[in-house]
Amino acid sequence: MNVLAGLFPFVKIDGIDFDPFIRGWLVVGVAVLVLYGSICLVIGTNTGARTGLLITLTALFGWFTIMGSVWWIYGIGLKGPTPKWRPIEVNRGDLTVAKFDNARQLGIAITDLEKAEGVPLVKIFQNEEEAGNPLIVGDWKGMLLANSARGEAQATVDAFLVGRKDFESTTEYIPIGAFESGGKQKRGPDAICKTQNIGKIVIRQGCWKRAGAKLHTIFVQPFHPARHAVILVQPTDQRTLVARPGQAPPVRQVDPNQAPLAIIMERDLGSLRLPPAMICLLSLTLFSTFAWMLHTREKREIRHRSQALVPLGGH
Repeated sequence: MNVLAGLFPFVKIDGIDFDPFIRGWLVVGVAVLVLYGSICLVIGTNTGARTGLLITLTALFGWFTIMGSVWWIYGIGLKGPTPKWRPIEVNRGDLTVAKFDNARQLGIAITDLEKAEGVPLVKIFQNEEEAGNPLIVGDWKGMLLANSARGEAQATVDAFLVGRKDFESTTEYIPIGAFESGGKQKRGPDAICKTQNIGKIVIRQGCWKRAGAKLHTIFVQPFHPARHAVILVQPTDQRTLVARPGQAPPVRQVDPNQAPLAIIMERDLGSLRLPPAMICLLSLTLFSTFAWMLHTREKREIRHRSQALVPLGGH
């Protein structure tokens, strides 16, 4: 490629370079030729070209099957897209007019809750965090700040809002609360097995509950129901963003004159184990095919050898 570049300085192909592109193909090609080819050559000198090729291919795809099964079980190796939150709608001001039906029901429930409590939604969520009890509104459950799913969803919202230029930075709004709905049934707080002693595991009720919850998610709920989340943010009062010289930075406060934003998201489960699963199943199919070909070839050779041992004339 460097020689060609010297001969044709005005010709340039984007994305093709010697180091990352051509060298990579050369390394893979030489590795396959040397490693696989040498083994095939050694076996072929002892068993013949066709039989040696079949034996080598059978061993190769058998190893691919084992490797793919390990990748498939542990979620390593060649991975697919990982699970993530995906924004599907942004609602400003009135959640009762959202396109998502469950979000409209949440908006109506929040409005009724604000009227019943007589305080804004920000204060309701503050009381929820202080008490440590998730707020339950209809089919929706509040997500506390200690919830790991809340942190992941909030990070997705931050990247989404700043990327869309709705806000210049994350300091221009304040997360005020979050809700989640759907998904698989979660294990109860009393389904805890804190011991590894087999004798105590049998007699502890929490261990039985944890095992039952696991079996329920596997056999009763084999598929993942749709899971949604609503993250509520409200613009920051600009006066609380001004830092005066010689004074401590002010505590950011929401602007009560601006309506909150509700970002409705859906959980995308991705396909983390799909590539290794395809490698495992395809390799298993090819391994079985080549093994069957070896088996039929061996039976045919045994039959031919037995026929060759029969003397002429039946004597």
